Amino acid sequence: MINHDLLLNDMNYELTHHQAIANKIDPFQVIIIHDRQPNFFDYNYLLNFPSENVRKKVDANRIFPRGKNETFIVRQQDYEDNIDLFFKIRVDARREVLSKATEFMIAKFFSTYEGHLTPLLMNKPTLKWEIINKLHAKYDKMVHAHTRLNDENSWNVFSTWYRTYLMNHTVSEMLKRHGYNTLNALDGEALNELFLEEMRICFVSNDSFLNTFTADVNVYIEKMVSEILAVFESEKNSMEQINQLLGVSEQISVHQPIESTAKTNNLVVMSNAIYQFITEAISNQHFVCEPDQWPRATIQGPRLAGSLQLLPREEERTTSRMIQLRNDVESLSEVDVDVLDSICHMYLAQVGDRVEIRFDDLLTIRGLKPKLGGTGRRGGYEKQQRIQVLKALSIIQSLWMELESVLVYEQGKPVNKKMQGRAFIFMNEDGSPCELNEKSLPERLYVTIGEVFDPFLQGAARQVKLLPNQAIEFNPYQRKWEKKLIRYVSWRWRTQARKASYLQPHKISTLLEKIGIPIDSQAPSRIRDRLEKALDLLEEEGVITFWQYNQWNEDSMSKKGWLRVWLNATIIIAPPDEIVSYYEPIERKKSIQSPNNFTLTQTKEEICKNIGSDFKECRINRGLTLKQVSEELNISMSYISNIERGGALPSQNIYKKMKDWIT
Repeated sequence: MINHDLLLNDMNYELTHHQAIANKIDPFQVIIIHDRQPNFFDYNYLLNFPSENVRKKVDANRIFPRGKNETFIVRQQDYEDNIDLFFKIRVDARREVLSKATEFMIAKFFSTYEGHLTPLLMNKPTLKWEIINKLHAKYDKMVHAHTRLNDENSWNVFSTWYRTYLMNHTVSEMLKRHGYNTLNALDGEALNELFLEEMRICFVSNDSFLNTFTADVNVYIEKMVSEILAVFESEKNSMEQINQLLGVSEQISVHQPIESTAKTNNLVVMSNAIYQFITEAISNQHFVCEPDQWPRATIQGPRLAGSLQLLPREEERTTSRMIQLRNDVESLSEVDVDVLDSICHMYLAQVGDRVEIRFDDLLTIRGLKPKLGGTGRRGGYEKQQRIQVLKALSIIQSLWMELESVLVYEQGKPVNKKMQGRAFIFMNEDGSPCELNEKSLPERLYVTIGEVFDPFLQGAARQVKLLPNQAIEFNPYQRKWEKKLIRYVSWRWRTQARKASYLQPHKISTLLEKIGIPIDSQAPSRIRDRLEKALDLLEEEGVITFWQYNQWNEDSMSKKGWLRVWLNATIIIAPPDEIVSYYEPIERKKSIQSPNNFTLTQTKEEICKNIGSDFKECRINRGLTLKQVSEELNISMSYISNIERGGALPSQNIYKKMKDWIT
């Protein structure tokens, strides 16, 4: 226990004054009504797993969090007059402390075994709910069986310490604020009224007190559960209990650090040309609706030629179904692609020709949180969220490929083949077709891939990519550009992995075309700013290591017809190290270098290597924003930001402008 420091110095009269005032304080009780909300050891921990903030609290044994609870200080006489009511409230508060201890143990378990559990939870989001329920039953039983935690005398000792602590703190504060003479002159009633008010203020608005008090209570509670913590420590690093929780006999394999990190931050989805065509067709709304025809998107290329239709099963090909799908085409969004990628990832993450997917998994994997239930704990997802997923599943279930030519590899040799079939097939547990409608939302469905994907998932011909989690977690409307860019550049990184040509420049016009952005000659500046803003955000989020223009002359922006020049310019987008490391096994050892042999060390870097940091320091000292400086110098705001960060080197003309502005 941390002793509350009663003395401001070693002078005996201060201790005497403190004791004299304390002796005049009537007995009291503290009644706490807990606001039962998820705390940082409850659902918030799992929903944000892994959480650095929570990991620190676990490491520091912060069992009892500071929360917003109603606290009442009542005199002993009032307490005894309403003994039944107050005793019930005190018992509820005691249960809350035990509940916090149980949740702390669960969080400690997840923190300890984080490296082993993270890959499992990413592949099967609902598994964490199964684990937490089993852990809760285990630790709740341990906590309630602990003699000290359920002994009335122990709680009376804790209650006495608790009240003594509060009285000593409050009396010390009163002496500092009012002085001994003033307090001593008050009659007993006035002194006690002042005491109760001072304590109430501490609980309501004294942050310093609340932080210190919470920390000290944690130390006391930690001692109460020390035996349970000792049991936990004795089990630490024993994988047997994890295997028991998961219901398996074998040990969970320890993933290699690079693979574990990569799969924690990324989904694994298909990267073949067919899958990429499907995602772009949905994302960019490439479907065309001819009269009395099912919606169709076409492609003509050297590696893939054919069409993609929204064509339901034969028994469902009615006029009303055609009208429905034609209407759905008009409202295709990134949500539909999110669900497609989620299904693909879940299929690849599980073993077997047919895998089970729970409906709510398709919401959980996107980082969406279920709404709160009546008790403050997480309830279910909103109906509108479920309907969005249902619509997406209906679209995906209807995908039908008719491919005139597909380039596949058979025994290491390229072969053009003709094929047709569904992309994904949904069914019920008994193998019957899965019916998707709002009246009976399925709790789970079973998924298998269509034959068109078989050649791309076998042995050495397997074509899969890492897709950063942000691709499906970003808001599908506010972050549409970012989501589209993530999907495209992650596909390009996979195609570049063989030659390790990750720094091969992207033509701006191609980038815009692939993410479905039409070139509006009436507002070209807005298009440029939005693209650069999207790339900046991806860099901040760690989706890309950096981006910068390749041999771009900013002087072109001041000339007539700059849009054409800009569209033909190129951008380098570098992947994170974890993705490069993950693809290393498929890299050819004698890799062909990127055509432009790009390097961050350019000859002019020696001349202007400090301009970015010098410019930023000067701008901040003058109290100016990037926007203000951009307007003053007539230079793109994102371009200045890139130079300040060291992600781009200015042209000679821009360098001169910035240098003159500094001096």
